[in-house]
Amino acid sequence: MKGVNIIDIILAAVVLPGMMFFFPLGEWAQWNSGHVLVFIIWLYAVYFLCRLVLGRLLWGGRRGILTVAGAVFVIIAVNFLMTLSPVEIPIDPGQTISPHVRAMWIMLFAVLGMGLPIGMLDAQIKVLSAHLTRENAVMDEMTSIQRRASEAVGDAEILLKSGYNTVHVPLATIQYVESRNNYACFHLDHGDDVVTQMPLKTVLEMLPEGKYMRIHRSYVVPVWRIEKRSMTQVSILGVDEPLPVGRAYKDNLKNG
Repeated sequence: MKGVNIIDIILAAVVLPGMMFFFPLGEWAQWNSGHVLVFIIWLYAVYFLCRLVLGRLLWGGRRGILTVAGAVFVIIAVNFLMTLSPVEIPIDPGQTISPHVRAMWIMLFAVLGMGLPIGMLDAQIKVLSAHLTRENAVMDEMTSIQRRASEAVGDAEILLKSGYNTVHVPLATIQYVESRNNYACFHLDHGDDVVTQMPLKTVLEMLPEGKYMRIHRSYVVPVWRIEKRSMTQVSILGVDEPLPVGRAYKDNLKNG
């Protein structure tokens, strides 16, 4: 079963059936062996439902809490129906609840108390693990970008006029340059875009020859950032979405 670990195996093999011995044999004297076996299987089902489904939903937020509450209600209702089968619940105030029924309820809540926290902990561990994996992937990508940038352009930078300001832009931080009518937008790592009034032709003349390539009438990209390429698009390190390749610039991509 996917998601089951050594803790589940120990609980299923030792703890859950072992809980039966916390009660005197008289608690189960009114049950035959078939009833006891059915109840143990029922406890296993409740545990794994809480562990693999409800615990993760509970960790997921408010909607998960409502779902868990409904599911737990159903579990308790089914357990109540199970207690009605072998021995009736006492109706008169003077009667005492059947011993095995008391044991069933105690064990049910014990299993719920184990399954939900373990499921929540497992879900949290998986979330943290996925987060760390993503962070490591981002760090690896940034390391690759920095290494390539150092080899390609070093610490070189260009000056851009943006509005009334002059902005120093390190070449290593340029993800790509996008044409916006008579303006060029420099998309940068870890910073705001810089927009300057300049056509892409002039942008290419400012940048080091052979280090940048025009792949579309609207895009100039650093050659050293190209991760994947095809005849229709290129993937750029540090950029989530691929950029299109214009028909007139396919030869640039072939020769680049």
